[in-house]
Amino acid sequence: MSDLATTTQHVPVRIHGIVRGHELDTPAVFSLEDDTVVLVWSAATPWRLSLASIDGIAVMTTSASKGKSVTHMALYLDGGDVLDVSGDESLRQIAMLANDRACAMPELTRGLRTLGSLRGSPGAAHDAWFAPFMAARRSAEGVSDPLRQVELIDATRLARSLALMIAELAAIRAPTDTPMQRAIEAVLEEEAEPLSAAIARLGIAADALRGSAPDSRLLDWRRWVETLRQVFVAADDAWERCAPVLKRD
Repeated sequence: MSDLATTTQHVPVRIHGIVRGHELDTPAVFSLEDDTVVLVWSAATPWRLSLASIDGIAVMTTSASKGKSVTHMALYLDGGDVLDVSGDESLRQIAMLANDRACAMPELTRGLRTLGSLRGSPGAAHDAWFAPFMAARRSAEGVSDPLRQVELIDATRLARSLALMIAELAAIRAPTDTPMQRAIEAVLEEEAEPLSAAIARLGIAADALRGSAPDSRLLDWRRWVETLRQVFVAADDAWERCAPVLKRD
């Protein structure tokens, strides 16, 4: 994450583009307040734009007269409009900060019914069930690069971990009875089918994010995050069905 993550910069810029049918070509001051872009100009009320309403951010540098360079930041808005924001090199730094904040990993476990609750029959099996998902989430903590997040929370690894974990839980439940182990494993796999499907969808969303262009990178990231959130919901639902299977008589 950028070293500027805890600071606020106010960068003089020029804004050019068309927003909701209105053409803009004016000097302004660009700044970030938490997860909001703020554009201040003399001719109008300051404009506040949530990072969640930006589909993508692209930055490039062009040559200008007298050997100077100009940094351009394109803001692709969710309605299809595009703003070109131009300024000096400090604009690149604040664009990096905007991307960092826009792609901060959100909380994924809030609202889950069984994770860590008495209803979820806490114990070794409960912890083992959720361990692959919690480990994946922890691995991406503090990481704001979408492609790195996708690499750390890999759908193929999650699917493999789920299969191994189901086999291990079945072996723990019936350590000396191989036919019983296989029967328990089959039941757990059946109950976990919606979870396996959610993990497969996560892989598809990850592929879309890896192949996304700058104008849709943030939008594709938000879609991937929502798919990841649904994996946690599916894991929670599956455990509620699987827990009784693993209880000893």
